[in-house]
Amino acid sequence: MASAALKQLQLLHKTLYERAYAEAHSLVAGTSRTILAYSDKFESSLPDHIEKSTQLEVLEAMHASKFLLYGDFHALKQSQRGLLRLLRAYSQRYRNAPIVLALEMFKQKDQGTLDSYVNGEINDAELLVATNYNRDWGFPWPNFKAIIEFAASRGVPIIGINSENAGKDSLPVRDRFASEILLDAAEEYPDHLIVCLIGEYHLADSHLPKAIKREALRRGTSGEASITRVLTNVDRYYFQLQDDSPIQNTRFLKAKSDLFCIMNSPPWMKWQSYSIWEEMRSSGFGGTDFDSGDIEQVDGDDYTEDSFDIDYQFMAMAKNLAGFLGFKEASLDLANFNITYSPDGSFDAFLDAADWAPPRIRSRMVGRANLDGFYYVNETNNLLITSLSINNLAEAAGQHLHRTLGEFCDRVDDPAEQFYRKVIKAMIGIFASKILNPRRKVPLLSHHRTFLAKTSRRKLLGHAATRREVSRAILRHHEWMMERITDGEGKFRAPMPKIYHLDMITDHEVAQGIGYIIGHNVYRRVMANRVSTTKVRDIFRRPTPDFPSVWRLIAELYGMIDP
Repeated sequence: MASAALKQLQLLHKTLYERAYAEAHSLVAGTSRTILAYSDKFESSLPDHIEKSTQLEVLEAMHASKFLLYGDFHALKQSQRGLLRLLRAYSQRYRNAPIVLALEMFKQKDQGTLDSYVNGEINDAELLVATNYNRDWGFPWPNFKAIIEFAASRGVPIIGINSENAGKDSLPVRDRFASEILLDAAEEYPDHLIVCLIGEYHLADSHLPKAIKREALRRGTSGEASITRVLTNVDRYYFQLQDDSPIQNTRFLKAKSDLFCIMNSPPWMKWQSYSIWEEMRSSGFGGTDFDSGDIEQVDGDDYTEDSFDIDYQFMAMAKNLAGFLGFKEASLDLANFNITYSPDGSFDAFLDAADWAPPRIRSRMVGRANLDGFYYVNETNNLLITSLSINNLAEAAGQHLHRTLGEFCDRVDDPAEQFYRKVIKAMIGIFASKILNPRRKVPLLSHHRTFLAKTSRRKLLGHAATRREVSRAILRHHEWMMERITDGEGKFRAPMPKIYHLDMITDHEVAQGIGYIIGHNVYRRVMANRVSTTKVRDIFRRPTPDFPSVWRLIAELYGMIDP
């Protein structure tokens, strides 16, 4: 039986979904009848019955097929990440199995330009200009670039499959054109798996799959046209799983032996990512990545308040979190905040006004905003943001709610106390983010152990070396904390040497990593009915005026960590 917190979470996500779905579809109300008909056929073609599956079953189905058709939701980064993770897993399991990557985002006539890019002869900007990327495609380039880079690094042939007129051609015309290109690739690469990334509406039974089979029959190669389809984040399947645990990051489902679905994001985020992309596009802010990842401006105009209301989205998230936790909105001053958005991370206006902080502190805050994508300034309720993502806004909204309720401050003179205040701040943020996006991945203790085991005998450079130092420090700290808890000591003694005496970047990432682990486990326990929302409310509004109170909270929270 679902816990009270889980039922409350389900209700919250249903409300968020209905709102996001209605908003997204109001933006496409004038869409052509052909697209609407394709959408209806796609929805009606989906089997009602689904069963749990595994990544291994998906990989085996891919390996037994000639074509993998991956149904992409272009505005959602998690959709593209789903394919990237699948390709990585396939390459690891079938090391000698060759593949071809076919992309809808590029036209077949631009193959020469695409080849030049893959061969390093032109850069990103030249590729995007030459292929009219922002005009003819326009979805966040960094999300698709990651897939191309993965394939290119392994010598995978990459081909464009879109028709010459791209979006101006009807969907049936584009399906027929794509089927011809895909069959050409199958003939040119007879031993390869052809992996095709294409919009999900193309994957209805009577659309691209039918066009491929028809073209194969015409060529007399129908016996070699076996197809596996993989969809992502189908709305109805998500809600069919509502009674399941919301803790798992990614779920694999099977509708047929050759039809699977990856669930790695709540559907409300899918539709909100589309609405935000449409808002940005229509206002001239091109090439942005707004969903669950980073933002990068490729070739668009500067952000203006008319293009996207960040304040509104931030406020809505804070209100949703407050409602979930049972706080009465009328009694909260959640509107007391300022947001400074700077894609290039300059924040000159904020720095000029922040004369209350020493230059090194101001520089550090801006540095964190650039590294993490955002930084919430507790002293002034300022949000510095470089990366417009739902996850970032959700983390910051949780920290804003915490600041509003408990007047929490994360900066003090004592380095040990400041370290643990940063842990608390990160814990609050990730807990809030998990409420709004239960599928968000969090590096847990097992992740750090695995990373260290895999890299124990390797020389690492740059950020990889920093990651190893961070993982080591997190595990050392965990062992130290477990000794404090299990022996019943309950008193604070200075943590192990160098836990909070590392360089400032590593110090922050260790505190953040510990906070993420705690926040994830608090979330798990709330959903499992092992910790009440009343308890979490107490954490949000509990003042932490001195080190003993900070330490008591840390010890209390750390007792919730699973080994």
